[in-house]
Amino acid sequence: MIGGAGFIGVAACKELMRRGVETIAAGRKERPYGVFTSYVAFDRTDEGQLARALAQTEPDVLLDLACYQPREIEAVGRQFKGQRYVFISTGVYPDLHGQPAREEDFVPLHGEPPATLEYLDGKRWSETLLARNRDLPWTVVRPPAVFGPGDPTLRIAAYIQRVADGGPLLVPEETYRRPANLAWVKDIGFACALACDLRKETTHKAYNAAFENVGLRDLIEGIARALGVEARVHPIPFAELPEGSSPYGPDPQRHSGYDIGRARRELGFEPSALEDALAETLAWYRVARPSHPGYANRAAELAMVGS
Repeated sequence: MIGGAGFIGVAACKELMRRGVETIAAGRKERPYGVFTSYVAFDRTDEGQLARALAQTEPDVLLDLACYQPREIEAVGRQFKGQRYVFISTGVYPDLHGQPAREEDFVPLHGEPPATLEYLDGKRWSETLLARNRDLPWTVVRPPAVFGPGDPTLRIAAYIQRVADGGPLLVPEETYRRPANLAWVKDIGFACALACDLRKETTHKAYNAAFENVGLRDLIEGIARALGVEARVHPIPFAELPEGSSPYGPDPQRHSGYDIGRARRELGFEPSALEDALAETLAWYRVARPSHPGYANRAAELAMVGS
């Protein structure tokens, strides 16, 4: 598992090991503290190191949580000789103006990819190269924004902080009641494990994994119930939202939730209850007390609504 020591990687490692799967985490750092029974350190941007790591471990399945450069997809295609390559992707869907994202809504790009790409463009190009490669036995898992204990983006903390301080939360009036693009890290670890199961025929398919019909309003009200306080939602036009005030959006031009029907039918994926995800996340928050960078502008948000 490349990226096995990361946020989603640890959740996937735990789920795979719970199932009795021999799991080898891999990453650039020397063996980190954590749940790993086996760990390999190498730089996957160096194809020679990738080849040596694969020769050393001989994995049946390569689960890749760290790739977003097309040249790394090409290197995997040359070096991996196992039975399944599972690629974790995100941000590949076009603007769907409030429609739920289905796997077939992703359209591969044309031409050849630039040498170096930023994260989201890199994911789109990586999936494009996979779509062109019929020899590599790939499977794609597509999560949206993922939260949970240790969330490195701290986006979930932005909402917890605002609910906890008792002031109004600025949300986009056009979309805060729509399904949002959210998932719990434990559910994505579960989806990764399901996609690695060689008893399931998933070759050359993509699978959405997310909450179903959970909107920003549901998230905020769930946090408020767990904290035992009232949520003061203040809808304003999306275009007027101060930066960082609502990091999950939702942007009216984007899709509204994920259609998870294929993952449910073919993988057996089922999302957890939002309440369970929030309980574990809030337990982490109470101890760690992280602060989202956008919360530094809280005074300006309150001034906007006269609070």
